[in-house]
Amino acid sequence: MTVDAERFRAISLDDLTMPGGWSVSAGQTFLYTPAELQLMQEARAFAQREILPQAAAAHRRVKEIKAKHEAGPERRRLLREMARAYLKLIGEAGLTGALFPEAFGGNGRGVVAECIVDEELAAVGHPADTLRSVTLTLGTISILRYGTEAQKRQHIPPRLAGEELAAIAITEPQIGSDTSGMQTRAVLKGDRWIVNGQKRFITGGGLADYVTLFAITDSSTHPHKGMSTFIVPMDHPGVRIRRQLDEVIMADWMDNALIEFDDVDIPGDNLLGPLNGGYHVLMDELDTERVTYCMASLGGARRCLEIATEYATKRVQFKQPIAMFEGVSFKLAEMYAQLDAARQLIYRTAKMIEAGRPAQRESAVTKLFTADAVWKIVDHAMQVLGGIGYTTDFPVQAIFRNARLMRIGAGSDEIMKFLIARELLREVKG
Repeated sequence: MTVDAERFRAISLDDLTMPGGWSVSAGQTFLYTPAELQLMQEARAFAQREILPQAAAAHRRVKEIKAKHEAGPERRRLLREMARAYLKLIGEAGLTGALFPEAFGGNGRGVVAECIVDEELAAVGHPADTLRSVTLTLGTISILRYGTEAQKRQHIPPRLAGEELAAIAITEPQIGSDTSGMQTRAVLKGDRWIVNGQKRFITGGGLADYVTLFAITDSSTHPHKGMSTFIVPMDHPGVRIRRQLDEVIMADWMDNALIEFDDVDIPGDNLLGPLNGGYHVLMDELDTERVTYCMASLGGARRCLEIATEYATKRVQFKQPIAMFEGVSFKLAEMYAQLDAARQLIYRTAKMIEAGRPAQRESAVTKLFTADAVWKIVDHAMQVLGGIGYTTDFPVQAIFRNARLMRIGAGSDEIMKFLIARELLREVKG
């Protein structure tokens, strides 16, 4: 007997033909300006045309490199080549410079534009996109805001062109949310700073050319008053990658590292911002980091919604598409509502940051709500797809694993609640 393969053929990703971004209604973007809408369409068209077709192959390539090469110089070289090529491609399309003025190679469109680009690029899921975000937001925005003219000209243009990778080094083995416990030290000897310490969970740190590092420079006062920021070259002989944490982290990342700095001496000019002003530099960076992180995560969640919705119209059980069952259709409705509400919050907060308005409470609200919304969306998508969603045949499983981290990274849910409650109670207590 010959088995009819067509009778047993499962629905695959190739069967889903709706264009990426179809779920973004005019209502969701009602507050967008004409220029923002145009950027959204341009970024989406580029991402779907140039990035999406190569994303799955790029993920396979990362796995091949890691399987063939132990953690070390050759692996880093190959992964760096991938990351730089991706940034170069994005840069040539004019999609890397929203946060930076034309004088340094950017286009100066602003925080909202960066969020729009983040969503569209994240939605197609190239493995190097996390490094793009880390390099251009976390690793560089502080240089733009606090760097000297020489520091800006040295680092911003090559990063926008994909020639230089960067990361931010805050977290340590003993400190996460509580930066007052920071143990990394920088001591001035003559005209050079000597850095000693460790930094953990540094996304992109093993591939970076430079890290923006935070260290204690005055131990006689509260750490928030004795912390400074430095631009540290990763090719210094005293810098060592102690562990490639991407090998044990659930997320599909190209790189995450535990880094040791052993008597790393750097020029005095590598101090970023005022001496002992590092805590202010850090807090200023976080609002922008959180809002762009939110929009990128929303891009992944949007893709999950679109996959789950179309899949539900094609997957037949009990003689009808599963979309006809309220147990499924109501999940889709909840996913859409969460996506819509999160978008409005992100847009509002991005507008505030762009206008130079204080937005610590608003960015905390946005981060808290979006992290929960994204998690609900991807969890529902997994449930709609069932067992096939748990396989690598669909990208939902990868987005699912990455989404859970959002409730921890860039400020945990608990820290966001603390910040919101603190500001709320301050209004009452005066």
